[in-house]
Amino acid sequence: MMRAFLVLATMGAQLAHAQAPAVPAWMQVCFAQGATTTSAPPDQHPVKHNTFIGSYTAQLTIRTPEGIRQQLYLSAWQDSTRGVMQLEMVRGLPHTTWFADIGANVGVVANVIGRKAVVSELKDVLLVDRLREPGKIREFAPPHLEPTGKREEIAGVPCVQYNLIEAQNTMDIWTADIAPSPFADGPAWMPMNNGPLKTFRLLFKFGDLVAFRFALEPLLELEVLEYRPGPAPPPVPDLERYTVVGTQALPR
Repeated sequence: MMRAFLVLATMGAQLAHAQAPAVPAWMQVCFAQGATTTSAPPDQHPVKHNTFIGSYTAQLTIRTPEGIRQQLYLSAWQDSTRGVMQLEMVRGLPHTTWFADIGANVGVVANVIGRKAVVSELKDVLLVDRLREPGKIREFAPPHLEPTGKREEIAGVPCVQYNLIEAQNTMDIWTADIAPSPFADGPAWMPMNNGPLKTFRLLFKFGDLVAFRFALEPLLELEVLEYRPGPAPPPVPDLERYTVVGTQALPR
């Protein structure tokens, strides 16, 4: 009986390991050993590419009429076909991390609530926002801008201030003359329609106009804190304590 039990236990352990979701090797290093397996390299085929290669961090400050103030932070890294986006509702404590590999068609959403990471096809996990495709950033009509004549360096980038007039609102916007836009590709493979990320869509809504600071007083301010163009190794968030599951294991 004991021998049979050991055989069954061994087979169960092997089966559990075999069922570990497969992710690209560059994602696997973030998780505990055995929590994932390495997916096979994708077949060579044309894939969508990000136009910007580099990273940035943005801070969003929201104020309610009751005087409540909240700050959120969004950090993003990407190369030509991969991306990592991380949301912090408290600085230094990641709330949600999104991984995307456009070439491998794999997406992962790791959420601190329940410490669970969900792996699936990119479109299934990330609810791909079809606002625009990578490289196609002329989806919105140019906003009406009135120059103020003021200039300031934000995140190491020279910016020019404008008043943005929309209906009865006058907003403060600082723009940078850089190309390609660091924000243009995100909505094509990140869930910009979900939860707090909806507000960060302000970075993306201006099309070719690159906004490094945006303010609608007294309700909200959005500012880029760090901006680093050019290739760099992907970040390695510590997600060893997360349970990794495939979408087929989730309840329907």
